[in-house]
Amino acid sequence: MNSFSFPGVGNIYFGVDRVDNLAEDILTLDYSCDAIVLISDTGVAKAGLVARVKSILNRTGLETIEFTDIRGEPLAVEVEAAAAIVRDCERPCVIGLGGGSAIDVAKIAAVIAADDCPVEDYALSVRPFPSPRNFRIMIPTTAGTGSEVTRSAVFTTHDNRKVWTWGYELAPELVILDPRLTVSLPVQVTVASGLDAFVHAIEACTCRQRNPFIDSFGLQAIRLGKQHLIKAINNPEDLTARSGMQIAATLAGIAFANTGTAAAHSIGHALATLAGIPHGRAVAIGLDAIMAWNAQALPGAFEAVAEALGCKKRAQDAAPAFRTLIEETGLKRSLADNNIDPKMLADAMMSEENRAMLDNNTRPVSSKDALVLARNTLGL
Repeated sequence: MNSFSFPGVGNIYFGVDRVDNLAEDILTLDYSCDAIVLISDTGVAKAGLVARVKSILNRTGLETIEFTDIRGEPLAVEVEAAAAIVRDCERPCVIGLGGGSAIDVAKIAAVIAADDCPVEDYALSVRPFPSPRNFRIMIPTTAGTGSEVTRSAVFTTHDNRKVWTWGYELAPELVILDPRLTVSLPVQVTVASGLDAFVHAIEACTCRQRNPFIDSFGLQAIRLGKQHLIKAINNPEDLTARSGMQIAATLAGIAFANTGTAAAHSIGHALATLAGIPHGRAVAIGLDAIMAWNAQALPGAFEAVAEALGCKKRAQDAAPAFRTLIEETGLKRSLADNNIDPKMLADAMMSEENRAMLDNNTRPVSSKDALVLARNTLGL
């Protein structure tokens, strides 16, 4: 059994309409804020959620500065623009509201605001983060990324590489889970983010850094996701299903925050770099391509995954069960329209920014294996 530690997470508040208490949460902090920086994205703003949260924040009597100039997966230029706003405040409370992109921008911007280095200096954790000088609250409006409870974040560099960064400093002090905020999600976002949660949980339970403690989070995330994802897709107003998925996503986030991800994420990040494939879809396709291959190397762990997915406790049933789930969600698996060269995909999987994920895979991935897995991913 691997040695492990569990640093835990900050306070997590869950409840339907729990966001309505946000002003009181801020007013009762030990940290004395002089302003609020609300970081979100254009989609969340168009859905009216930024306006709703701003109206709640007005009760604090503090100035709220809004940054919503995030249009997709986070770019370095967006992180730096948000950090500049945070830096201009003396003692801000930084709130991330949205999916993984908005929350990742909020997390990184809040931390690097204490320094004046460009965000790319922190790529791949080459440079340690400064100590944050603000209080941070994360409020997810999707159920999938788990970014609200992780100590990692991703962004795309100026030369179009999708990179990660990591540090204890990125963990927020407070997380608010309000399933009503996920009701207005477009169905394709519910699908992609929901499958992202499955990938996080499955990789956490089957990677090199897995441990029995994390299984309690990851396997429960899989069970909840299996119970609630299709219901949330078919009936977006079902708050029981939305609640189940939000808790599943956060449990999966806690799991992979402590183990890291593996080869499915290496494939997913490579697909994002080469063809701009959105994260949830990319990693789901990646796991579908690699899961049966991995199960051969670690049957015990995949037996537990198969059982959590509602199958018999047999390792060989895990991959087909995940494939069936993908098909039930309606996610498009084929990448034929993207004209991706398998050798380029394999090389991107093996690149510096994706190597750590491959190294954490339960089955070692050689250059030859990477090409085979790339061809599986592309359906060749």
